Amino acid sequence: MKHVCRLLWPTVVLFTLPLVALADSWKDEGGHGREYKEKYWDGHCMVERKFKKNGEYKEKRKCKDYDEPAVIYAPAPPPVVLDPGLTIQGTLRIPR
Repeated sequence: MKHVCRLLWPTVVLFTLPLVALADSWKDEGGHGREYKEKYWDGHCMVERKFKKNGEYKEKRKCKDYDEPAVIYAPAPPPVVLDPGLTIQGTLRIPR
């Protein structure tokens, strides 16, 4: 039985290595040779790119003029000062 396993193991490895080599997940050629569109926002502009089969592309930009809102600074809240000691239900105060 050990002799069969010694022969079987290298055979299995030799047959599975080509399958692993075919699984190139980092080499995606899914969109190669096809026309497709791409849309995204670049700041205030909507960019639309149309790619052709030969590698050329057209880019259209539609920009919106946004009025920037005025920056409003709220005043800082007053500091909260706690007296040292222990207060029980606001009636009994034990100073430290």
